[in-house]
Amino acid sequence: MVERQFSPDQYPDALLRGDVLATAFRGLQAQLKAAFPDAVFAHHVLPPSPTPQLWKRVQEKQLSVALSMGSWMPDSKSGKVFRGSLTFYVFLLVSHGHMDQLYLGTSDRWGVGITGMSAMAVAMLNRQPVPGLDGGTFQVMGVKYPAGIDWLDERTALAEIAVQIDGVSLSEGLLTHDLPEFLRLAETWTVNGSEQPEATLNIRGDA
Repeated sequence: MVERQFSPDQYPDALLRGDVLATAFRGLQAQLKAAFPDAVFAHHVLPPSPTPQLWKRVQEKQLSVALSMGSWMPDSKSGKVFRGSLTFYVFLLVSHGHMDQLYLGTSDRWGVGITGMSAMAVAMLNRQPVPGLDGGTFQVMGVKYPAGIDWLDERTALAEIAVQIDGVSLSEGLLTHDLPEFLRLAETWTVNGSEQPEATLNIRGDA
């Protein structure tokens, strides 16, 4: 593990590791691997701007699942505590030797088409709990089948699924528990014209 440059009082480890964002990401990864076992389906994590060359590599296996982050948008009623909808994008890719099999697949085991992969993803994600995130629930916001993509092989079908988790905020008490120096105020005052020693006020109430 790389040694941290700054004092632990500056930012807690949980915050630096992504807190609920990382938990939601790993939870979605786990749910996708439960839906699409990695013994059969290739799983990928996409960078923010995947190149055509990367997409070509994703298509190398017959059945592939790729995941990327989308957005974290505040709820309309979000106040002092940031709370919003966290969106991810899941990409499903399936390749077949004959183009007429791309939608409905074949009779072979795991000869699934893009309709079958889409149905599997929706069944395993929509309204299902997010592993590791208390109270979090996946919601499928839509499934698209993009066309006219020049890097997509003509014998490969693609589905893009938007997955949302509502009401996501940083862990309750994370900042107030792990940032002691931010929550302790030092001040000096005078009594009858004499300056008194500096006093540290604990505003967290756990002293």
